[in-house]
Amino acid sequence: MATRASIITIDDRMMYLTYNHYDGYPENLGKALKTHYNTEELASKISREGYISYVDDETGEITVSNPADKNVKPTTYDLGGQDIDGMAYILAKEINATGADYAYIWNQRGENWVTIKNDGIKSTMDKLENELPTMGFDFEQDDFTNEEKDYMTEWKSFLNEESFFKDDPATIRFEKIRDNAYRMLKHEDGKQVNAYVDALERQIKFKPTDADEMINYDRSDFQADFDDYVSDKMDF
Repeated sequence: MATRASIITIDDRMMYLTYNHYDGYPENLGKALKTHYNTEELASKISREGYISYVDDETGEITVSNPADKNVKPTTYDLGGQDIDGMAYILAKEINATGADYAYIWNQRGENWVTIKNDGIKSTMDKLENELPTMGFDFEQDDFTNEEKDYMTEWKSFLNEESFFKDDPATIRFEKIRDNAYRMLKHEDGKQVNAYVDALERQIKFKPTDADEMINYDRSDFQADFDDYVSDKMDF
């Protein structure tokens, strides 16, 4: 399994997100961004690529293995009308939807890349709520119209409901795959299996069709996929 990442810029409250498939950990992609894409212009350019297979940390060269992926458009989202909590939720949801292990967000105020480890929507949202004000996103309620305030009140109420996420179709479908993985990998290290299962869930949410194959995984399939995941993590 690859170490996936999201590369994000926010331009006049419009989010641009590019998906990076391989070697998205800080020692590779993080280094490449800080070395070769460390200006607002270059950060904006790479965040609009849409799809990247790999970025060479030494040269900054972008590789797209499948020619068809060169036509992939970046994920965009209009963040206008959101306060810090609203922006953090939307960003965390979009990052998690890509299956990213890491997100790199360009900080226009500090002119640097901020690295966020994706540990699920709620945890990532908490991290973003701390980071966004340092990037200049420190809006007060008085900055918004009454209509925007009403919208934010509604989604905050929804966010606080105990049933949040429980009816998500990808989560429901994932349960069988999760149970099979735990059952067939019970002889492996528990912490590594937990991390692997979390990665599977992010992958399925980003690409639900992968679940069609995973549901039919037998012991050897899970073992091979798990071994690849552990090997990939150990690379850094």
